[in-house]
Amino acid sequence: MYSSNDINVLIATKDRVKQIERAIRSSVNQSVNPRIVVLDDASEINIKQKLADKFSDFQIKWIRSDMPSGVAGARNKLVENSSGSLMVFLDDDAYFTDPNSLEKILNKFSSSERLAAMALKIKLRQQKEGLQIPFNRLTRLLNKDIHNSERKVSYYVGAGHVISRDVFQKIGGYDKELFYGLEELDLSSSIIKEGRKMIYFPEVEIVHEPEKSVVDKKNILKDEVYYSIRNRIWISYKHLPVFYLIIHLLIWCSFYFLKSLLKFQLIKFFIALFDGFRQVSSIECVSIPNNYVRCRSPVGNVPIYYCGSETI
Repeated sequence: MYSSNDINVLIATKDRVKQIERAIRSSVNQSVNPRIVVLDDASEINIKQKLADKFSDFQIKWIRSDMPSGVAGARNKLVENSSGSLMVFLDDDAYFTDPNSLEKILNKFSSSERLAAMALKIKLRQQKEGLQIPFNRLTRLLNKDIHNSERKVSYYVGAGHVISRDVFQKIGGYDKELFYGLEELDLSSSIIKEGRKMIYFPEVEIVHEPEKSVVDKKNILKDEVYYSIRNRIWISYKHLPVFYLIIHLLIWCSFYFLKSLLKFQLIKFFIALFDGFRQVSSIECVSIPNNYVRCRSPVGNVPIYYCGSETI
């Protein structure tokens, strides 16, 4: 059984005072009292200075990084500065709609064996409203009510998700070298390979109002497009058998090429392609039982991941 002491809400932010205030307020106005950790990821303004007094009555830990960590690195830092068994990750531009959300999460984890991660029901509010849920378009077309049904899934959407600390630490956390984009696909693939359970839990709903993010203000070539292409190559290599790897990358690289061509971003496409395949060649792999290998990420001293032995 889990209690309110076991749950942490973890939020990273960068230069978004209004959005992070809304996210924090939706987290403190819950039927259970969570510990909240807020990371200011190298904002140009001091987030804590702006907001700490407004939330002085609540259990909030404010931390700051002087250098941008990226989405993956920021989430790892949040985990390092928290202690709860259940970690609820919330984007700074997302918020809970129900004051019983955290209580529902606690109850579900308490009653479910081997549950390691949870995808939440995410309502997208942009120019066109929609849903960010872990089902592809064909599945959603064939089952129009799927967004209201709890079921096992193989990945989650990062704007609102829950991971148990034990499985997060066993896997090694997010790969900080991914920096931005597809880090959820990478981690969820590792969770599945650990034989742990992941579910879509529509009883907890959050609203996501995403704004355009500037990934690297100093390098205009390294934006969302660059990281999507490069990270797709890395993650595919880590987790797919060689046959599926080739087919998968042919399809996705063709898609990204056409998209880049139409947007006059071919230079960015080829730089990302080069970086992706260049650094894949330096991944270190060793054999382990059950027809898997362990692979180290291509850059630096980063976590270990699992991929099918056919990729070697």
